[in-house]
Amino acid sequence: MRKLLTHRLAEKAKPQAKPYQIHDTAIPGLVLRVQPTGTKVWKLIQRKKPRTLGQMPVTTFGMAKAQAERILRGEEHGPSIRFDNFLKDYYQDYVGANHSQPDASIRCLQRFGLGDVLLDQINLADIEIWRLKKQKDGTKASTINRNTATLRAALNKAIDWDLLDQHPMIKMKPLKVDRRKKPRNLSLDEESRLYAALEARDKKKHRERQSANEWRKERQYELLPLLDRYTDNLNPQVRLAINTGLRRGELWNLQWSDIDLKERMLTVHGKGAKSCQTRHVPLNPAALEALKIHRGAAVPLPHKPVFGRAEFKTAWKAVLNDAGITSFRFHDLRHTFASKLVIAGVPLNTVRELMGHASLDMTLVYAHMAPDNLRDAVDLISGGASHE
Repeated sequence: MRKLLTHRLAEKAKPQAKPYQIHDTAIPGLVLRVQPTGTKVWKLIQRKKPRTLGQMPVTTFGMAKAQAERILRGEEHGPSIRFDNFLKDYYQDYVGANHSQPDASIRCLQRFGLGDVLLDQINLADIEIWRLKKQKDGTKASTINRNTATLRAALNKAIDWDLLDQHPMIKMKPLKVDRRKKPRNLSLDEESRLYAALEARDKKKHRERQSANEWRKERQYELLPLLDRYTDNLNPQVRLAINTGLRRGELWNLQWSDIDLKERMLTVHGKGAKSCQTRHVPLNPAALEALKIHRGAAVPLPHKPVFGRAEFKTAWKAVLNDAGITSFRFHDLRHTFASKLVIAGVPLNTVRELMGHASLDMTLVYAHMAPDNLRDAVDLISGGASHE
């Protein structure tokens, strides 16, 4: 069949009993082949010879179209493609379909300042100079490694798509970092003070709203709506982070359909997770109570965000100040969750599953929180001959 292909049309194409192809009427030879299993593959057919361009959803229509046009122009490789064009025409669609935070990934890549550089002219020396400047500016080695890993992944895809012949970062090694550095977590006293500061903040906002309405009532103005027990998303987000270990981005991506209050279970879907793996996190009484209070009496629509994307930098800093907590980030609430599990004797592999870590190595940073377990392991060694 022949149709003017679009990404929407490709997504809606249904599998049939036999494989079939949709030929694009705009680009000669560009087809979408749909298998009975539902697999959808982009191909370019020239002189009756099909050439695979990629598979949906990894390769979008925009990416297949751009690659087909490049091949038809005789540009088998991509030396003439600038880095910013690569991001716009190819990589942006890819990260949008496959990364949990695509906008952050693109912003990270743009910070390298390679926009006007041709793909085949990106060299290791330029990246090393960028990395050295960041080190001199005081940027953490772990942050620099994350940024260069993002660039490495983007250039890997450029090679996969035949836009680049050789990876310029093949000889670059990550900076050495202390992977067993003790994570910052809340002590019991700090956690108690944090909860008290959050409650005090909500009570203050209630008093301010009441005072404002009294003032408006005297002047016969329309009253402002009453505030819920949680006046905004900060208090319930903090409580859920401490009791589930969810990352901030995972909290932002949560929808009410991901919460099962009856079964006391929360689902983090792969697309919204850093590891791209779906995981299920049981809700303890504290997390369950926070979600019930936050939801209120009315049952929200399934697709409605539980929190949505909202920054609380100023409010979070003020709460920490009121609680007398220093050197603490929102992400450290996740460390607090993991530390509590390990102290309670939960096996590290279980902690890994609940945290959504890609490997046990990432979880081992919390191993020191279980000194008794480590001591018991060492005590299993006889020690050889005793000293007189």
